[in-house]
Amino acid sequence: MELDKNSQQPLYMQLMKEIKEQIQNGYYKPGDQIPTENQLSELYQVSRITVRRTIEELCAQGVLVKRQGKGTFVEAPKIYRKIENDNNMSFSAACRANGRRPSSHIISCTVMDAENWQMEFLKLHADRRLYHIERILSADDLPIIYEHIYIPVSRVPDLQVERLEGGSFTRMLSEEYNVQESEKGHSTVEVRMIPQSITEHLKMNTGEPVMILTSYINDKEENPLYISYEIIAGGRYRISI
Repeated sequence: MELDKNSQQPLYMQLMKEIKEQIQNGYYKPGDQIPTENQLSELYQVSRITVRRTIEELCAQGVLVKRQGKGTFVEAPKIYRKIENDNNMSFSAACRANGRRPSSHIISCTVMDAENWQMEFLKLHADRRLYHIERILSADDLPIIYEHIYIPVSRVPDLQVERLEGGSFTRMLSEEYNVQESEKGHSTVEVRMIPQSITEHLKMNTGEPVMILTSYINDKEENPLYISYEIIAGGRYRISI
């Protein structure tokens, strides 16, 4: 697979084009490891300097990502999600808007007593019980978000959490409980290092950055409905505010 060394186009740009086309054609898929610098140098008969320049450019463009001690991998296309004028776009809607297939997987569902910060928003009084749902949200089977949902037991009595497997929380509220979310909500965003406990769930390395999106969701009557705490793989996602 030699490049055209007589072309006016620099070799690193030719190699960039070749690798991008291989990704677009499915030869390399999101999450796949590409050959090493030495292997690429031999495969395309170019110097390691050319290969290194190619990889650096593709990493800067978000096409590839380097993982220390492991190699260089194909980065998944980022999910673009708008949070604008208090109008929050759901993860499922964001996936579909980007041509991706959303899915979810339930990790656990337990009943807990609300903490003070949860009680304040949810306006709980006598019954402080919350369902605490933990699940993974994926796009084309690539994990993007580890989500915690806190919703009062009184809002979703006899919750059958298995119905959430692979599906939408918003749709379940609408179809099972006739509860519609408000289009408006209050959210906060911050950046942290990924908690060690969920690195495997999100297929990330210790020390990688994640975004924390905390959303306070009302129903159509603007009564407090639930709180969502999302731990988002930062390199696979972009939020527009």
